[in-house]
Amino acid sequence: MYSSSVDSSKTIIGRAIKEQRIKRGLTLKELADKLDVEKQYIWRLENGKINMSPDYIDKVLKQLEITPRDFFTQFNKANNT
Repeated sequence: MYSSSVDSSKTIIGRAIKEQRIKRGLTLKELADKLDVEKQYIWRLENGKINMSPDYIDKVLKQLEITPRDFFTQFNKANNT
């Protein structure tokens, strides 16, 4: 049974994207510029306010210079500790 107190997938993935952005020393604006979107869009993405398709996740990860495999491996480790 799904509990409303559990974070949604988009919130968890958005949080992980934010961690990777910060780890790489990028600001919201810098990542937004790489993706040709407004920085508010990146904020909304990182805070789970936007539904992301798998293709868009790939596009973001490419700009963060991390493979999907590495991203989800790190993501999985972080959420199992």
